[in-house]
Amino acid sequence: MQFKELAWKDVISDSMVVCSHCEFNLCGAIKMEFRINHEPEENKYLLYTFGKGSLRRLQPEKYDSVESAKNKAYRVYNNEMSRIKKAVDYLVADDIYLSSAAK
Repeated sequence: MQFKELAWKDVISDSMVVCSHCEFNLCGAIKMEFRINHEPEENKYLLYTFGKGSLRRLQPEKYDSVESAKNKAYRVYNNEMSRIKKAVDYLVADDIYLSSAAK
């Protein structure tokens, strides 16, 4: 299953991405936020993930490039949206079953 691409806002300094930010809000009920910051001392990109439940990461994940950090963020987003879709499908199927049983 493929969901929409995430819209990143990059901050570039000296032709290098120093930070990037992406927020996704689904119907005002589900909010996901990803932040990528460059750590010059280690020359790594730190991916911070914010949201509810298992989506939130207490420690940032380290990556060698901003592209690999964005790819990981998309995988996290994709997994969360797949989980939400399964829950909605289950509720809709259950509602259809209950509606047809009441007739």
